[in-house]
Amino acid sequence: MLTQRREEEELLGRFLTARPGGRPRAGLVAGTAGSGKTTLLQGVAERVVASGALLLGAAASPAERYLPYAVVEQLLQGAPPLCPGVVGAGFPQPGGDGVPEGFLDAFCEALAGPAGNRPLLIAVDDAQFADEHSLACLEHAVRRLPADALGLLLVDGGSGDARTDGSPGLRRLLDRVQVREVRLGPLSQEGVRELLAEERGAAEAARIAPACHAATGGNPLLLRGLLDDAGTGGGVPQPGELFRQAVMVCLHSRDDEALRVARGIAVLGRADRTRLLARLTVLSEETVRRCVAVLAGTGLLAGGVLRHEAIAGAVLQELSAPSLARLRWRAACLLHDDGAEPGAVARQLVDCDIPEPAAPWVPLVLRAAARVAVAANRPHFAARCLQTAERHCPDERQRLSVTAELAHVFWQANPSAFAQRLRSLAGPARSGLLPPEETLRLAAGMLWTGLSDDAAAAIQQAGAAVEQSTDPRLAGELRAVRLMVATTYPTVLDRIGGAAPGTPDTVAPRLRAFQALRASLERDVPEAAPAAAEEVLRTTAVTDHTHHQVRVALLALVYAERLGAAGLWCERFLARTDARTGPAWVSALQALRGHIALRRGDLTKAVDCARRSLEHLPAQAWGVGVGMPLAVLVEALTAKGRHQDAAELLEIPVPEAMTATRYGMHYVYARGLHQLATGRHHAALADFLACGERLRGWDMDTASVAPWRLGAAETWLAMGRPDRAEQAAREQLERVTRQQERVRGGALRLLAATSPPDRRGELLQEAVTALRAAGDGYGTALALADLGRAHERAGDVTKARLLVRQARRMAEVYGAEALHRALGPAPARGGQAAAAPAEEGKGVAPVTSLTDAERRVAALAAYGYTNREIAAKLFVTVSTVEQHLTRVYRKTNITQREDLPVTLDMDVADTA
Repeated sequence: MLTQRREEEELLGRFLTARPGGRPRAGLVAGTAGSGKTTLLQGVAERVVASGALLLGAAASPAERYLPYAVVEQLLQGAPPLCPGVVGAGFPQPGGDGVPEGFLDAFCEALAGPAGNRPLLIAVDDAQFADEHSLACLEHAVRRLPADALGLLLVDGGSGDARTDGSPGLRRLLDRVQVREVRLGPLSQEGVRELLAEERGAAEAARIAPACHAATGGNPLLLRGLLDDAGTGGGVPQPGELFRQAVMVCLHSRDDEALRVARGIAVLGRADRTRLLARLTVLSEETVRRCVAVLAGTGLLAGGVLRHEAIAGAVLQELSAPSLARLRWRAACLLHDDGAEPGAVARQLVDCDIPEPAAPWVPLVLRAAARVAVAANRPHFAARCLQTAERHCPDERQRLSVTAELAHVFWQANPSAFAQRLRSLAGPARSGLLPPEETLRLAAGMLWTGLSDDAAAAIQQAGAAVEQSTDPRLAGELRAVRLMVATTYPTVLDRIGGAAPGTPDTVAPRLRAFQALRASLERDVPEAAPAAAEEVLRTTAVTDHTHHQVRVALLALVYAERLGAAGLWCERFLARTDARTGPAWVSALQALRGHIALRRGDLTKAVDCARRSLEHLPAQAWGVGVGMPLAVLVEALTAKGRHQDAAELLEIPVPEAMTATRYGMHYVYARGLHQLATGRHHAALADFLACGERLRGWDMDTASVAPWRLGAAETWLAMGRPDRAEQAAREQLERVTRQQERVRGGALRLLAATSPPDRRGELLQEAVTALRAAGDGYGTALALADLGRAHERAGDVTKARLLVRQARRMAEVYGAEALHRALGPAPARGGQAAAAPAEEGKGVAPVTSLTDAERRVAALAAYGYTNREIAAKLFVTVSTVEQHLTRVYRKTNITQREDLPVTLDMDVADTA
């Protein structure tokens, strides 16, 4: 396409330099603003001048459209020697009879005289704006002067055909000449690529041409501005100041109507609402349609919207702030009157100058838009809507209700401001100035931020109102809040009254989530609890209003030890987040992922997720919930042996009210583990026993919250009191349920440490089996290491070596750095097995002949797995495992699994 333009330039130059025998010739370059018309005019003019012609040029403009002789004056001033008499005498005064005959003749003589035998080319840019008097002079010249003495080169930027739709003078002028028209439009993507290839090379052009065309629509002027903004830098050019200037040149080259329509489109967002655009711009609908067509032809519009946000910014930038605010207020009123959806109206209201007193519909529309934005996971826009509504509420009660809504949105959009907003609402909530449902929501926030006294008073106030209500939904909401208190803030329970009155016809998802959590915190979790939690997760659309119930349902799965399901749901919800998602929700999901990873013994992932959680939401914005991510970090870092890092985290200030919550028990337990690992045994024991005392008092004594008896048992061992350690471990074993294999394995490992040597191997093997079944990588590594030491003490060095090797490998995979160091360096790889060869004089044969299936079975066997465990992990039968091992023994010249060579040590972490 670029090549075609150059060919047209050459052909037009030839046309104008040919010696015509008939009428004078005129080149007409037509096209949209910024399409390269002036560039083509300059190129053609240079060709004609190079052939010996004399050039006179002028540029018409909208401002001089009705100024007589404006174009002629430019032509004559460009070459004063041509017509000193005409210029000196001044131009005739405009009259009803048009241009005086004498002036027309003098103008023609002035053009013919100095040119001599040289042809004369008159070039007029933006001829659609030429004044009628100048056009009359040019028409007279082409009638009077010989055809080979005068040529015209006109640029027309009008939206139609100049010969039929142009001004009367321009149509008459074109009727007098032979016309060769070149009509330009935006460049195609291929044309953009050709132009870019000349400046940046073919490879770079091919890479960035699509993005450049998308931003400019192929408009050469916009493209030039885009490239000039980028300079010589690499990468896809981004619009800047020069691009903005190019946009305004395109618009100012038209009449003022196109600019007004462009501004209207920038405000309304679309160009297809012709009637609204006409009312906003105070133009006729016909004019609006014409301007929209012009803007589309220019490339500024694409699909009925301004092509790039930088274009919208450019067309509005020239407006003063008050003018733009008034324009948006006018747009808001028109949209509201037209029945537009609340979000479209609110987008204007949040940036406009709303007259006071505001119309009654203003806060109502803004609140409706905020609710839609919350449902669409756009908390920042919802907050802007509510802040605007808050300033324009007609009465105090309505303003308080808006402020309450805003407080909840801030939890997602700006959590740091959440507590401040809640404090301002504590008094109204206690006094009954807010609806019961809103009061209950605020109470939940107050508990989260540590305002337990205010929360209790607010719940009592709301409870009294619910007793007078017949709305079953409110009764269900009150039950949910009381369950929330019972499961998370139990010290407040005795201050909020009894059960909610009435029985709701349906159980809301929020209430079902808390019921599942309550059941998951029981000693023996009913099967219905995790099923109910998953049902809530399946049927809940995640919004700002439902985030809490989703978190509660996920926690119910975690406490029920359904870690696989909980992890899958966390990943699903994280995959649905985007740049608009508020930090609180992302942070909560990352904290839960970290907690799940910790229970699975993946210390590296636990640290990574918990750190991400605190990066999305700083500790000071977490409220009492900060106990969860901090506990994960402290416990995981302690297990890794990074005690200084854990100590620094324990220095972070936390709310005083946190230790009176379930979150606080995670924190105190993790702190106890850190105290134990760093030798502060009495402080550790105090933390573990404090956990136990509080959990028992809250009727929440389950190891799923904090296995404090295991912490106490390990501390008693470190203090040289194996009798007390055994008692604590046995107590924990008596309390574990069928779901708590992780805790059972940990208790068996500690019980083995207090048992006679002949009992340790059996207990540790049982611990390994339980911990593997639970999927606890770190716990399994600890138990394997202990089992290896037990076999070593029993004299079974070969078995001990295999078990320690497996423990070392698992410690490495799951980030247990301290355990990995404690197990010492790995044996040299590639050597023979320690056991005696199968036949005298024969060593272990190379393993290269093994199939992938045989190698995998052999690797798991070398790690100490039984045939039944290998079959379960590889989803094959026990018989298949036995057949694979038989072939492995034959190919490697060994007779038992203890002789399997170290070279079979492959990465089985995923299988394990």
